[in-house]
Amino acid sequence: MNGRWSLGLLLILVATLLVSCGGTDAAKQGVSDFRARTARGSYVEIYRSAAPEFQQAGSEERFARFMAGLDRKLGPWQSAPEPAWKVTRGTGGHFVHLTYQSRFAKGPCIEHFTWRIDHGAPRLVRYDVNSTLLVSD
Repeated sequence: MNGRWSLGLLLILVATLLVSCGGTDAAKQGVSDFRARTARGSYVEIYRSAAPEFQQAGSEERFARFMAGLDRKLGPWQSAPEPAWKVTRGTGGHFVHLTYQSRFAKGPCIEHFTWRIDHGAPRLVRYDVNSTLLVSD
């Protein structure tokens, strides 16, 4: 009896873990696509494929200027270890938050991506960047 209860609890824990991890692969693919588009300077593609919340935060032109400024100050993205992640689900949708300790040509940077997973596909909701290189001229 005790063994069956333990097995049942273990199965519930594993199922919960699998459900909570859902979407991280899609979000990581979204980051890969974001990086490829950034390397090509295709900021308009990023903007147009982003979630409406992202687009409502600013114009396409403003986003392109922001990304061009990041490129000038940070240089090309080089690498990042596996990100820290958090998955949330609620009435507003299914969100995956990824935080990267990234390395750019001119120095380190912390990047935070928030993706909404719509029918298995990532839609960029928010992109935040933190680096001391951004406060210098």
